[in-house]
Amino acid sequence: MISVALVSHNNRKDLERLLPSLLSALKDFKNEILVVDNCSTDGTLSFIKSVCPDAVVTLNRKRRGYGANQNQNIEKARGQFIVLMNPDMVVPEKIFHKLTAFMADHPEAGMATCMICNEDGTCQFLNKREPAVFDLLVRRFLPVRLRGPFRKRLDAYEMRDAGYDRVVDVPFVSGSFMFARTSLIREAGGFDERFFMYFEDVDLCRRVRQKSRAMYCPDVKIIHRWERASHKSIKWTIVFGMSAFKYYYKWGVRLF
Repeated sequence: MISVALVSHNNRKDLERLLPSLLSALKDFKNEILVVDNCSTDGTLSFIKSVCPDAVVTLNRKRRGYGANQNQNIEKARGQFIVLMNPDMVVPEKIFHKLTAFMADHPEAGMATCMICNEDGTCQFLNKREPAVFDLLVRRFLPVRLRGPFRKRLDAYEMRDAGYDRVVDVPFVSGSFMFARTSLIREAGGFDERFFMYFEDVDLCRRVRQKSRAMYCPDVKIIHRWERASHKSIKWTIVFGMSAFKYYYKWGVRLF
């Protein structure tokens, strides 16, 4: 059984694209769709129930962070595998055939991810190595046109040197799409709810890798409609900084 875990805060338009593709991809599997509605006001609940009447929906009375929301889904999940993913995605029809086969071929893997692409098919390079403070500052604040002297270093951080065309271990799997063994996620303790947003996925991956391996499956591509600019505001920059502080306080600081 596959449990798909989603969090929505006014993501109805995203779900209008995602859910049909999910239902098609899941049709050959026993499955459940779990959604935490994080105080939406855009008709998300009525839409979900119209398309997926069997979806297990949790309604929050107050807004919570991404990790806290997904922990509610993790607690309810009944599947052998759990898919922790963002709603702003579209998945191909055979994605779960390929990922379950990948996990069967790699029993040492507790978590897997795949190639996450823009709508034009270009790779978003979301596999990451452990974040150093310097890399985060450059990527967050330095304009792209000025990053030339640091390009080799940033490419290594994004694992471009390892390649996105072969199976590799990934220190940091993006929380936008994680395909994992449910038992392992629970054994690792789920998400640390002290992270409202950002770094909750890095933190979870560190704990998963203490018990298993996180791996990249190059044979699967999914579309991620990434509105990155909206998270460059002062508000989200402050949230990013607070989460970075919590992460380094917990695991230790690596400056370079």
